[in-house]
Amino acid sequence: MSGRQRRSPVERAVLGLLIGCVLFASSAFGVLLLIGPFVKSLGESEATYGALCAAAAPTTAIALLLLLRYPRKVAPHRLLAVACVMYAAAALLAAATDSVGAWLVVACVVLGTAWSVTYTAAPMIASALATDADRATLIGYATGTIQVGFGIGPVLGNALRRAGLSYQEVFVAGAGLAVAAACLVVPLAIFLGRLRVGASPAEAAVRDAAADGPAPAPAPASAPAASRSVFRSPSIVPLAMVLLCACVFTTMNSFQTTFADSRDLDFDIFYVTYTIAVIAVRLGLSRFLPDSASDRVVAVTTIGMIGSVTAFVFVGSSPVLYCVASLALGCTYGLGLPAFQARAVNLAGPAERARMLPMAGLLFEVAILVFPLVAGSVVGASGYRGLFALLIGITAAVTALGQIRGRRPERVAPPPLPSVPTAAVADGGSAEPA
Repeated sequence: MSGRQRRSPVERAVLGLLIGCVLFASSAFGVLLLIGPFVKSLGESEATYGALCAAAAPTTAIALLLLLRYPRKVAPHRLLAVACVMYAAAALLAAATDSVGAWLVVACVVLGTAWSVTYTAAPMIASALATDADRATLIGYATGTIQVGFGIGPVLGNALRRAGLSYQEVFVAGAGLAVAAACLVVPLAIFLGRLRVGASPAEAAVRDAAADGPAPAPAPASAPAASRSVFRSPSIVPLAMVLLCACVFTTMNSFQTTFADSRDLDFDIFYVTYTIAVIAVRLGLSRFLPDSASDRVVAVTTIGMIGSVTAFVFVGSSPVLYCVASLALGCTYGLGLPAFQARAVNLAGPAERARMLPMAGLLFEVAILVFPLVAGSVVGASGYRGLFALLIGITAAVTALGQIRGRRPERVAPPPLPSVPTAAVADGGSAEPA
């Protein structure tokens, strides 16, 4: 089957609604990044903000471990809706605080946990519509839109602050964005239902084969055995790359407001430039690559990440250099992360595939919650130069792991399904609505 295929109107509607939902949700997340400067305005430090982020790590781990253990127990779009509602409630709770106390800790715990479920569920919906060849592209649509929201949110929040709104009022605006995201899940669920109703049993079997891969000769392993086998599969290398990338991402994203302030720069430069770069590579360039998870793409992006992080050491107080460094990071990281996620799925066996994106989500989200604690401590002890030295080491490790090329598990061909015309497979494609 060709990696690039025509998609049915219903599949295109699903993608469009998913992108809209993710855009609102990630913009809400971006607005709530202003909790960092809010905490500093109360006389606290980066270390305090890092501790608030890390407070959500245990609950996030529990939520995503349950998702890993039962990847199809609850449909991803339902998880998405519940997570957005929880995020809105937590944003309102944060808006009701005026000090660093127990209620702000609770708000940050719920914010982190709800966002981790959102971040994991969205690529699961996109991946269900994909083949191996275009999985990185479709995951890139979802995660690229997330990056767009990450860029829009802080800029929107900063604009509201400049307009005279308090931090609490800005957090209420973030809650409104999360509610809008939850509302979009309603039509998304309707179109996902149409995909299920419109597919014949034979078409559904073909879609399952395209999404999960042809079944091997042995019977599938039990769920616990499949979970353990993830750590013995070739997918462990790209999963490790996802984990390390999360450390880079959370540092560059969460501490950008305080870093820019320390250099007398406007953090809008980073978020706007970074967002434009991510849009260009994930929603533009990836469409023209035969396989955006290829070895060449992985090699170029990982090496580029080292250069882009290094560039931040030399930006000084120059807006131009700050813009160039932000552009380079957006291009390299923006193209790299969905490639690593897709490679993890593509290298997995059939029994492991359903758990691969939840596993990637677990590693990514726990890292982005825990690593700010490390980053804040490093900034306090060695300043931002020490922090960037650490990030350069991490990106070097990602580059080294990118040179390891795993082999896909051997599969046997699925039984023929003569009742499904070839054109139907091309049009309906590889959708596996959850």
